Amino acid sequence: MSSTKRMLPVSAPVIFVLLLFLIGPAALLQGNNPLLWLLCVLVVIGISAWILNTIMLHRIHVRRLMPDHGVVGEALVIGYEVSRQGRFLPSFDVTISERLEDSRLSDTSPAWILHVGPQQNVHGEGLFIPSCRGRLEFKDMEIRTGFPMGIIPRRRIVSLLQDIRIHPAIIRLKPNLVQSIVGAGGEGRRSVDRHGSGLDYFGTRAARSGDSWRDIAWKISARRDNLVAIERARPASPRLRVVLDLTVPTDELQVSSNDEYSASELEERAISLAASILRDASSRGYDTALTVQGLDVQPYQLRAGLRHISRMLGTLADLDLQQPREHWTTLPERERSGLVLINPDRVRRPLQRSNAWHLTGRQLEELRESPVQQDSPESEETAA
Repeated sequence: MSSTKRMLPVSAPVIFVLLLFLIGPAALLQGNNPLLWLLCVLVVIGISAWILNTIMLHRIHVRRLMPDHGVVGEALVIGYEVSRQGRFLPSFDVTISERLEDSRLSDTSPAWILHVGPQQNVHGEGLFIPSCRGRLEFKDMEIRTGFPMGIIPRRRIVSLLQDIRIHPAIIRLKPNLVQSIVGAGGEGRRSVDRHGSGLDYFGTRAARSGDSWRDIAWKISARRDNLVAIERARPASPRLRVVLDLTVPTDELQVSSNDEYSASELEERAISLAASILRDASSRGYDTALTVQGLDVQPYQLRAGLRHISRMLGTLADLDLQQPREHWTTLPERERSGLVLINPDRVRRPLQRSNAWHLTGRQLEELRESPVQQDSPESEETAA
């Protein structure tokens, strides 16, 4: 067994104070010249470090660069633009950290910048991992430096109120899940009533140069003097609507005392499952839509694009589960699309459509794509 050695934490301010307490009394009581000189050197170093750190932090300007959004469980990168407004002295060893009173972050890593020259702009990055969805507020930044030796570190608080929207957690679903939902009953796939390069019949037209012999309507052309070509319908993208059922209040969900998840956790898992299905379908080029039942949320129409999926994920991020719940409202019956209904605790069937899929927040782990397990050398030798 190999033993690992752990390094003891070394704090420069603590060592400096210990040296002062050890050398100071001996130098003053004994009157020893070397000890007096050493005490004077320590005092001069401490005062110089305090003055130098104060000057370095005096003319530093920091601007926070926020991304568009964050995702629960994924690294959130916050950029910082640091500028030195002084004309002569640079700044060294600048650490920027956020003073967050909110416990919505599971891990943080401050930004560190080695050198900022006079009248120079330098960029740094801090990493944060959100633990829940919603609005995350950043208010106070702490700018700290301990140059040159970290003996007397100085800090300055900068107030700058900004917030960022945190989307629900996105999981990797099983590859065939969204395809199965969209293909249920053939409702998710259709053809647009416009000409294109599909397989469905759209109409006929006069043949043009470049048309394939397979596109010629020979029977119709035989009755006319000119060749007639078949016009094909343009295929449309598969379509999927996700319905999130939040009509039942949190305290009325069917959760037992021995249940693995609480009622609020089941609602969050249902929201995360809806967001994961929408993201997966959008990445495949599908037209997606979202309907939230139980809360005052305007339903989305079937569309595609990054802006559309970002708006739907933003709606899921802003859901307030403390609001009073409303009754179920019906869905349009003539909409041709794949349909999945997500409940937090158990399956409820208010829909009359036989081809609708019903999922719950309890199934989140079952629908997650299992990681690929590589065979170890020991298992290969055993199999051989």
